[in-house]
Amino acid sequence: MADINKVHELHGQGFNCAQVVAYFCCDISGADRKAALSAMGGFGGGLRCGEVCGAVSGGVYSLGQYCPYTDSSDIATKTKIAELTVSFTSQARAELGALACRELIPDGDHSPCEGFMARCIDLVHEIIERDKQNGNL
Repeated sequence: MADINKVHELHGQGFNCAQVVAYFCCDISGADRKAALSAMGGFGGGLRCGEVCGAVSGGVYSLGQYCPYTDSSDIATKTKIAELTVSFTSQARAELGALACRELIPDGDHSPCEGFMARCIDLVHEIIERDKQNGNL
């Protein structure tokens, strides 16, 4: 379970939602923490325009690092990352109520964001752990 105090600490240092989620998923995704922070720099605030929640974007990034689709002829991996992503986004939408930042915080009140981050971190961990238990990757 994500440590909300650690989420609060990293977010309080100025890192956005996507960066925080990607950072705390590095242990299970295999991503480099510095690279995750760098890659996710522009994804906060729903791509800086209220679109897909940064916490969700950080989760999808983390799944991509866990299941890297880097060879266009690798249809099995393409299928697998699509399935992992759909599982994650479906669960996130069901639990958070939406995927768009502007729908999650319509009045600009960012107080629930750290809870969203913690839940997305947990979802990524749950999905990857389930995948590993099924003998994958």
